[in-house]
Amino acid sequence: MEEYVTVHYDSGISLLMCKVTNMSESQEIKEIKRVYAGLETLYHTYFPKSDPSLIHDLLWRLKKNPNITPIYMVEVFTKTGVNTEAAKKYIFEKTGMVPAIYDKGTHYVTNHKLSFGMLKEISDSDDVLEVAGDYTGNITARGSSHVHSDDCPLRNPDYAY
Repeated sequence: MEEYVTVHYDSGISLLMCKVTNMSESQEIKEIKRVYAGLETLYHTYFPKSDPSLIHDLLWRLKKNPNITPIYMVEVFTKTGVNTEAAKKYIFEKTGMVPAIYDKGTHYVTNHKLSFGMLKEISDSDDVLEVAGDYTGNITARGSSHVHSDDCPLRNPDYAY
């Protein structure tokens, strides 16, 4: 038996979800995949330059412990021609941390507390191409671990391990 339920979000987005009882396992998996695809659409809509796994991990950690802002190694890929000294100063003022700068001034790596407001601000910057990151839990001295997705060999369907 199927029952359709409309879910409304504060942002004015509505999703029509199908509530199904007595689903077989494959139907349950299909339902999870469908809902997950919708979630990824929301990630891309509101954080188009951010890695979905970073968004998901941040959501999970804030849900698990909303009173503690988690610490991530955040990697920001920018357009060429960004004034690295101005960017370094801006990042320091926002995070209290001085970024490591790679790839001729287009890759900034900083380990700091990350909130959704800060991630949104980074993602919305005109100079930013992409935001990635990994949870570290504390201030560590790690180097970069991500490549800009346009340069990632795994995006090439002919790439062989």
